[in-house]
Amino acid sequence: MVIIDRYISITILKGCVLMLVILLAIFSFMELVEQLDDVGKGNFQASDAFKYILLNLPARILEIAPIATLIGSIAALGILSKNSEMVALRASGVSIHQISISVLKTGIAIMFTMVFISEFIAPPAQQYAEEKRIQAVSKTGDLLKDNGYWSKDGQKYLNIKRLLHGRIPTDINIYKFDDDGNLVTYINAEHADINNTKQWKLHNVIQKDYSHTDVTTRQSQEMLWRPFSSLTQLGRMELPASSLSPYDLYQYIEYLRNSGENTQRFEIMFWQKIMLSPSLVALMLLALPFVFGSLRSASFGLRIVLGIVAGLVYSLFNQFMGNLGLLMNFNAALAGTTPILVVLIISLFWLRRVR
Repeated sequence: MVIIDRYISITILKGCVLMLVILLAIFSFMELVEQLDDVGKGNFQASDAFKYILLNLPARILEIAPIATLIGSIAALGILSKNSEMVALRASGVSIHQISISVLKTGIAIMFTMVFISEFIAPPAQQYAEEKRIQAVSKTGDLLKDNGYWSKDGQKYLNIKRLLHGRIPTDINIYKFDDDGNLVTYINAEHADINNTKQWKLHNVIQKDYSHTDVTTRQSQEMLWRPFSSLTQLGRMELPASSLSPYDLYQYIEYLRNSGENTQRFEIMFWQKIMLSPSLVALMLLALPFVFGSLRSASFGLRIVLGIVAGLVYSLFNQFMGNLGLLMNFNAALAGTTPILVVLIISLFWLRRVR
């Protein structure tokens, strides 16, 4: 059975990788065409567009992995069936249950691979790509440099070293000079709540006031500060929440929750990220009825077409549940896990009917 497990696993992996490469090429090309439209904005060049696409490949893999896994599994198992290898396995005493276990083992291996990519590979690569793109397309106004975000308002300057989780201003420095260019006030804050665009709440603040003869230092846990009217690009600096790893997204949700903000959208996104890897296993099991069920006599092409339809329906249903969760404001975990539960129920029900 070990040899059979290995053979089935290798066949399925080949099918999934091939389908992944095909879909990756299609979607990456479409994204490249879109990025090339921005060539010429600021310092954004064609080479930057290609780098952006390459750095986003891990995130793109996660995005198309469910449908690629389903279609790849259907294609691989369909080839085994077309070549009568499934018939030979059944004739040698291998049950459908044992074949399902082999498929399940392969799915679990793919699942852990995707978990690793979603936590450690895709987020930093995607965030680096977004940061470089923002810097490249920026023109005049606020400055986006490698040492952080700079903005000027008269004799006052703001420097934000980085955005925690790609969205929270952290390590903030505010400088105020007089007309002679002398430093009058220096403020350093650990981070800021910017939910109110007209008034920021600075946390863990150190303020130094300079005179000709003395320096006065004050510390406070919180301080309200009116942001510059010239803060035009800070919103563009924010990285999309989808680029965060599941752990970082969880930390960001906790931050918003402690700030009293509505976290429903991010909670649904978190659960969808968490359930992405397990969904691959469920979709691989869904491929089995296409070989052993009522579709076993269908042509190879028809199975692939039906697999594409099933994959698209799953993706649309996943998006529908997320939007419904936002609209109805019901449990985020339920909205995120319902699609995979539906797929599992359908797969198991269909397999039980197989003789």
